[in-house]
Amino acid sequence: MENVAPSGALARRSRQLLQLAFVVVAGGVFIAVVGLALYVVQLAVPDNSIYPFYNFLRGMLLFGGVIVAVVGVIIAARAYFTRVDNDLARQVGIYLERYFDNRYWLVRNVNKTGLGYIDAVLVGPPGLLVFRIVDNEGNFRNEKADWLKQNNNGQWVPARIDPTREDVVDIKAAREYLARHGLEVPVYGVVVFTKNPTLVKISAKEPVVPLSHLSMLYENLRDQYLARENRIDQPTVQRIIDLIYDR
Repeated sequence: MENVAPSGALARRSRQLLQLAFVVVAGGVFIAVVGLALYVVQLAVPDNSIYPFYNFLRGMLLFGGVIVAVVGVIIAARAYFTRVDNDLARQVGIYLERYFDNRYWLVRNVNKTGLGYIDAVLVGPPGLLVFRIVDNEGNFRNEKADWLKQNNNGQWVPARIDPTREDVVDIKAAREYLARHGLEVPVYGVVVFTKNPTLVKISAKEPVVPLSHLSMLYENLRDQYLARENRIDQPTVQRIIDLIYDR
């Protein structure tokens, strides 16, 4: 199995955003300095009738320059916080490598316009499997799409996680993305808890999306994703990978 992340493309995109941010900030500062200079250095205006326009111009230069510089800072922040990999997905990939051959690809940290962010996808002959990966500890219960957690008093209260609905959103986005590129591919989902079963206990009642401890993931996929192994051919698998990598 290929256990990869499009981190090269993401890192390149991050560098490009940082370069753009530098240009935008520099341009904004320059414009603002010009506007400020027109306030500090009072230029002689030959005709008083154009003074209102002159005053408006220097105000717009100062204000506009500041706005442009702030936009540049926002772009820089976005570039800085762009994740180039997902450590939890890497952990899942290391586990799955022992079970899947080179017909399968696990792509971590998928982040594309029109698709959104997905922890990881497994692409192979059975179709596409969308992962939502959770590293929380505790005692959790999944009822359809809702999640509860047992508190210190033994009471079940709403959990501060929502992996089922998040995975459903990702599944829908993946189906629509592939359909826009002419691919009708079976898309499945799974919620995976990476912590040891001694640290996290999970139970389910009519789950919308299957869930599993990482240590039992392969066994739990047999009745869903792996129930039928030849849903799509290898050229289609490669086509999906090419779309993820923009190749």
